[in-house]
Amino acid sequence: MIWLNGNIVAAEGAVSANDRGLLLGEAVFETILIKNGVAQFWPEHLQRLWQACAYADLSTPYAPEVLQQAVSSLMAKTASAPRHVLRITVTGGDGGRGLVPQTVSPPNWLVQVSPSTPVPALWHLVDSEALGDANRPPYKTTSYLENIRARRAALKAGGDDAILFNQHGDLVGAPAGNLFIGINNRLLTPRLRDGALPGIIRQQILQLKTVEMDGQQWRIDEAALSRQMVSEAQFIVMSNSIMEVLACDYATNRPRGSSKQQAQKMAACLVDKLPFLNA
Repeated sequence: MIWLNGNIVAAEGAVSANDRGLLLGEAVFETILIKNGVAQFWPEHLQRLWQACAYADLSTPYAPEVLQQAVSSLMAKTASAPRHVLRITVTGGDGGRGLVPQTVSPPNWLVQVSPSTPVPALWHLVDSEALGDANRPPYKTTSYLENIRARRAALKAGGDDAILFNQHGDLVGAPAGNLFIGINNRLLTPRLRDGALPGIIRQQILQLKTVEMDGQQWRIDEAALSRQMVSEAQFIVMSNSIMEVLACDYATNRPRGSSKQQAQKMAACLVDKLPFLNA
């Protein structure tokens, strides 16, 4: 079951074949972790969704309380689990042909809830030929083709995910997450202007400013990260709203002594510093 424009309906056939999100990718979305029945960072996710709707010129007719009730109704119809994934998608609605039809259709608001899959202990990253985009909007849109290509290529290569660089050769992140590299007592993540998504967990990590690991302080910051810097990283960790903070193993780093054990240590240190991760 899904929530569509105020009603709980069957998922099959709920969205029209004329939906502009389907036909043209005119859609934005947010993916939110529900942990023990509580939507994590609900205000932050809704704020980003509202900003994305304004960017895409999509109206926001539903108050947060209405969406919260939609989530509660769907949770009551979903299998019990400690963690669920909530996705809110807003599309351009059932419009006519053309990029900008003469008649403006109301957007379709779609809410889905499903049990979350287990979080792995380690995430294996591989290089990708797909490009991230330094000019991407700072919101989640449904134009994910390059991300999908990168993830599929990574899986075929025996990894879990890909590392994406932009057209200038600077690190963007992973197809569905932000990356932090550890190098010379600095924990660095790509800048937004390099194409990184302003992730909710990313921002929580940046706000820490520093983190201690093995008795040493690591300064947390944004930076332009070249391929060489990534190849020289001591370790990599990934963050996103569903898996939260995850240690990574990057094949290119192994000959240089990059340590998955260090990545796991840093992930554990970040979890200790961010109480919501232990909830």
